[in-house]
Amino acid sequence: MYEKSVELLNRAVADEMAAVHQYMYFHFHCDDQAFDLLANMFRRTAIEEMGHIEVLAERILFLKGEVEMVASMEVQKVHDVHKMLEVARKMEEDAVRVLQPLGQRVRGERRCGFKEDL
Repeated sequence: MYEKSVELLNRAVADEMAAVHQYMYFHFHCDDQAFDLLANMFRRTAIEEMGHIEVLAERILFLKGEVEMVASMEVQKVHDVHKMLEVARKMEEDAVRVLQPLGQRVRGERRCGFKEDL
């Protein structure tokens, strides 16, 4: 009944999984290059993205769908911190473009019992 919503939610999960992987990759390399503040920022951002996955998964399960835990893309092998920040900015801008229409669709199928709204 909610197949399209579950499909869209799983696409968002895949994008969030890719973001977690990318931000952790950036965290490791910033830490290795002694950019401690940046390393911590990327680590905290990855953890925040994990929270987004949890919210999306709750919604999928509530709709009786299956949560697909597959990243939407491979990690970009970026070592330059300026380029890392550019990649991160673009990822966040792309996420907003994808999640806004998804949020509208899912809110149209609003149900009780969710900790957060998309």
